[in-house]
Amino acid sequence: MVAKRMESRKVQKTGLSTLTVSLPKEWVSTINLKPGDQVDLEIMPDGSLSIGPKESKKREPLRKVIQLESDDPTDHLVRKLIGVYLAGFNIVEVRSKERMDLETKRAARDFARMVIGPEVIEETANSIVLHDLSDPVELPQKKCVRRMHLIVDTMHRDAMIAYAQGDLELANDVIERDQDVDRLYWMTYKQYNLIQKDRSLAERVGVDIHESMSLMLVARLIERIGDHAEKIAKHALNSGKKGPAADVGAIEKLSQEALVLLTKAMESYFLRDIGNANDIIDRAEGLVHKAEGLLPDLQAHNGKGAVSSSSVLDSVIRTIMYATDIAELAINESMRSEEK
Repeated sequence: MVAKRMESRKVQKTGLSTLTVSLPKEWVSTINLKPGDQVDLEIMPDGSLSIGPKESKKREPLRKVIQLESDDPTDHLVRKLIGVYLAGFNIVEVRSKERMDLETKRAARDFARMVIGPEVIEETANSIVLHDLSDPVELPQKKCVRRMHLIVDTMHRDAMIAYAQGDLELANDVIERDQDVDRLYWMTYKQYNLIQKDRSLAERVGVDIHESMSLMLVARLIERIGDHAEKIAKHALNSGKKGPAADVGAIEKLSQEALVLLTKAMESYFLRDIGNANDIIDRAEGLVHKAEGLLPDLQAHNGKGAVSSSSVLDSVIRTIMYATDIAELAINESMRSEEK
């Protein structure tokens, strides 16, 4: 890969009106550019010029080797694999100097199921190779974020039902669904990194680099809302029974209002609706104040149930606040769109 450094080139005039600039030799060699080959030129929003090879001259898939030490825990390997995945490497080889134990290979296979795209394509006694087959054009950031919202909305609703009714089976189902949210979040994050490296990808998936970052931030907020839905479901498991009726009724009502704000925030973001976004932020302030007003009553109760109810209420409040953050991003993107 060519090291990033600034080079100055003198603009020269050829013929009557044509201006030319020579290309860096190292870059030409890296992509194997020959006389007569074509390159793509793109005028960027900041006035700079982006130049890249035609599709037929694209570099080989990015490869990464992870060398394991004999005492590396499997969770350390999984963390490295996630980092490599998010960085956009297409082919990853996990190597070990000694024979790789079954637990390590199982961790690599489990990782492939955790995320979207990677598949195990080769396996030897001391190595395992994964190839990311995902196509950002087939599952672009916008689609990922919309799917995340739909999953999180039902997760939160089901988590509250599980908590209110002591439904352990439904609570476990909510917890399992959080993995689907994480997979889509990682896909969104990875695409953001890919777009930083390849601006032409932004055009193919219908976003620019600024919107790509914004979508990644929205995905992060939705992922956190999913974490709080999972947290509510875990309270349902830990209590093993219905929550206090008086407490649960008030929290459920706030939960429903929080999800209405979240849906409207998502609509505001994709429609670039500043008025609706401002209305969400104003309503959220009152809703948070209302929710915080319930805390003294919850804390006045004794026992484990009161602590659980307070924690569930806190997750609802966090959901409201994250919906507000999405509304603020909607305003920011709307103003940026008007500038363009």
